[in-house]
Amino acid sequence: MLTFLLLLGSVLCDVTGQVSFKLGLSDDSRPTGGGVAGFLRGLAGSRWIGVGIAVYAVEFVLWFAALSLAPLSLAFAFAALSYCGVVLASRTVLKERVSANQWRATCTIAVGVALVCWPPVH
Repeated sequence: MLTFLLLLGSVLCDVTGQVSFKLGLSDDSRPTGGGVAGFLRGLAGSRWIGVGIAVYAVEFVLWFAALSLAPLSLAFAFAALSYCGVVLASRTVLKERVSANQWRATCTIAVGVALVCWPPVH
């Protein structure tokens, strides 16, 4: 159960981090001029980018803890749920359009993760 919670926490952090980065890059308060230097200043000044970095720091700890308990083949397969979470968050939080093919692929990934990670029946 602890392994599952660590892996789930890692996936949730990954999704939250990606959404935070996207929000930080979409933030209208960021300065847009000045080329690369202006872009980097804008990143450094974005609260959403800061949130994303902090969430990723937590994710690393959760991921390392999960890897200490689970086989890599299982943990990495579970991590594929991050893709599913990002698609859901893109649609619900960011209001992005998600195509039917993306939904089918997302469901396929979820089924694949369930097949790989589901406890075997004896």
